[in-house]
Amino acid sequence: MNWANGLTLGRLILGPVIFAVLMSGRLWLAFALFVVAMITDLCDGYLARRSNNVTELGKLMDPLADKVLVSLLLVAFWRLGLRYVPLWMIAIVLGRELLILGCRTGVLKSGEGFVTSRAAKWKTAAQMGWVALVLLYLSLVSGTGSPLHSLAGGRFESVLLFIGGIAVALTLVSGIEYMINGRALSIARNGRTQGKNHRGR
Repeated sequence: MNWANGLTLGRLILGPVIFAVLMSGRLWLAFALFVVAMITDLCDGYLARRSNNVTELGKLMDPLADKVLVSLLLVAFWRLGLRYVPLWMIAIVLGRELLILGCRTGVLKSGEGFVTSRAAKWKTAAQMGWVALVLLYLSLVSGTGSPLHSLAGGRFESVLLFIGGIAVALTLVSGIEYMINGRALSIARNGRTQGKNHRGR
């Protein structure tokens, strides 16, 4: 455990905390805590690289914390019945994250490296930005009677739906990329194993 992993662990703990705060109706507090979680996501990797202390625990915990945070809040949005965060988008994101988490864990256990792709980084940024904007909008609106909702609520909701579509598209692209890379690693690993067995014979 180091400072970077401590920040990652804090983000992992913040996921269920923000979920509970949001479901209790404290919207601004939920948004503020999510911003804190986003800051930890920016800082933990920087600290690990700067101190040259990148650990296997950190490699596993960092994406797990992101997935838990985003997934819990998407579930909260579904429970709140937000029409601009449709169920099919939530289902795609959750399905992808569960599938890739299992794939990534298996690869790490095998001792192989699993480098985060550029598409996956963009995916995480898009998901985080999407969730943050939804939380901000909920905090600003705070009910259908607010002036913001009556003046421009429909436009903002369309923008949020569009951003969600981008996040979902990147989620699918990065998921396909991870599956291809995982398949390539599996083939390479099996080839090395067969080569060792052949030399042993």
